[in-house]
Amino acid sequence: MVRGNGRLRGALIATGAATVAGIGMIVFAAQSSAETNGDAAKVRALTTMPPPAAPAVAMKVTGLPGGVALVEWSEVQAPSGISFTGYRATITDTTVVVVPGPTPTPTPTPPGPRPVLATQELPLTARSARFTGLDQTHQYALSVVAYGTQGQSGQNGTALNPNPVSVTAAPTSVVYGKPATLTIKTYRANQSVLVEKRAQGSPTWLPVKTVKSDVNGTATASVVPAEITAYRVTTPGELSTWPGTASTTVTARFSVTIKASATTIKPNQQITVTGTVRPVKAGTKASLQRKSGATWVTIASSAVKADGTYSIPKTFAKGTWPLHVVITGGTTVAYGTSGQVTVTAK
Repeated sequence: MVRGNGRLRGALIATGAATVAGIGMIVFAAQSSAETNGDAAKVRALTTMPPPAAPAVAMKVTGLPGGVALVEWSEVQAPSGISFTGYRATITDTTVVVVPGPTPTPTPTPPGPRPVLATQELPLTARSARFTGLDQTHQYALSVVAYGTQGQSGQNGTALNPNPVSVTAAPTSVVYGKPATLTIKTYRANQSVLVEKRAQGSPTWLPVKTVKSDVNGTATASVVPAEITAYRVTTPGELSTWPGTASTTVTARFSVTIKASATTIKPNQQITVTGTVRPVKAGTKASLQRKSGATWVTIASSAVKADGTYSIPKTFAKGTWPLHVVITGGTTVAYGTSGQVTVTAK
């Protein structure tokens, strides 16, 4: 501000300064050039939103599989004399990203308005909208307003939150026919969890069972894999929540039995080592091994027959022979080892 030949500091500020862009009252803040290197005064203009023309639209958001957000709303309650031409649905990614460093900090810092990710303008008859291609690990804010030449309704935002879920298996490797326990941690208590399985090499997930988490958000499921199997757990998308999913793999190993036709023999006498293998994989290699110090060494082998049995003849010199049989693993079932028998030749 200038008065005569002197300069005075001054400011013109309207009450109720704006914090968001829009239309309506303009706020000016001016400072004399006495505090600058030039003659021009600094002026900043912001605006405030006009009062809403109608109450906020009642709405809800549901997270759907595949990164789809479903927004649904009720008809706007327009006051007498107010009309609208359509609805505007918007979505904003509000995920806070933590920047690594000596002192991790969230971005943005300080938190501020986020840019709108997408906007859909829909007819007045519309009652829903879908936003696709979203990341289910992110948090989003969604809003719906009715708009027209007389203004817009109030804005009522709803958050869509991630639904963290985890699953672990114990043990992670089992002998064929034996169970493993899946322990599932969910976002909330009493949440339904779908358990599915997919065999090694298969593209298809098959349902196993549905379980429900307890008051601590924990659920368990017993599974018996017939081969190397991936297990996936999924919680459904709910109001304001994405579907949650996690997976783990349990390795199934061949079950192998062993029997020697005799365990006390004369030196250089031949015996036959036999047993069964499950699951049946005809042609799989069965290796008879002896223990030498801390190492197991193959001394004979044969192929598993179509009925799942094997038979390995072997002659033993004088001595004590700790024996077991190993079935070679494949892409769908891991190797299996029998128990131990001891043959004594004397």
